[in-house]
Amino acid sequence: MARILVAADTPGAGATTVAVGLAHRLASAGHLVRLERLAGDERAAADASVFAALEFCASTGGPVEAGSVPDAPVVVIEAPAGADAAALAARLGAKWVAVTRGGAAPAGAAIAIANHARRGGPRSVAEDRLLAAPTAAQIAAAARARVLVRSREGDQAVVEHIVIGAISHDSADTYFERFPRKAVVCRAEKTDLGLAALLTGAEVLVLSGGNDPSPYLLDRAGASRATTVLLAPEGTVETVRDIEGLYGTAPFSHEAKVGRAGELVAAAVDDATLAALLS
Repeated sequence: MARILVAADTPGAGATTVAVGLAHRLASAGHLVRLERLAGDERAAADASVFAALEFCASTGGPVEAGSVPDAPVVVIEAPAGADAAALAARLGAKWVAVTRGGAAPAGAAIAIANHARRGGPRSVAEDRLLAAPTAAQIAAAARARVLVRSREGDQAVVEHIVIGAISHDSADTYFERFPRKAVVCRAEKTDLGLAALLTGAEVLVLSGGNDPSPYLLDRAGASRATTVLLAPEGTVETVRDIEGLYGTAPFSHEAKVGRAGELVAAAVDDATLAALLS
């Protein structure tokens, strides 16, 4: 049995991303993996819920205490932010993977993985737009927006790009289509821009200014249910300012992020490093 403790010294450093990516890396290498989240901070329940939804590993589904971590051939354990990782690793009999913003491994760590790095590579996970992206629900909350139409994917739809609906562009063909996983922000009365956002498969359409949009636009959105439509009370510039600060601060979630985390950690942890963690 092997235990691996993934820990960062500050919230938001990316311990959850690395823990999920490492579990994915191990499972892809043929290991039977359990992924657990230790109790002790405000993110524990949400992270444990994400772990429980993963198909490639087992998980309790809720935060666990250090003395109650279930056994498995390989157990990856995420520590609460700011925990004494060296002491926890000793108590758990685990190898400690330190998640850092760069630099050498802290004393007692088996390895350090630099997260949010400029470039990916050995023991380095690059800054990634998809991993940094917020969800539709987080955008609605930041913009203080009312949901007019909810897409089939709903609140958990991930938004990589914020695109302002500019009247000087051919919005559908040459502008909006350039951006995958997007939220389009435009004035509620600009029905042509709203329709272009729907046509190009925007995850979210944020109608700014607080005015009621065209019923035709809402009918089209309701018929396809491919796009969540929000009505924000402020203007376009203010609405974009409200939501742009979400990037890089949104908690790890969503199936699409799991696959990307696995790809990035696979590039960061080679076979020799993986074998050392399991020894």
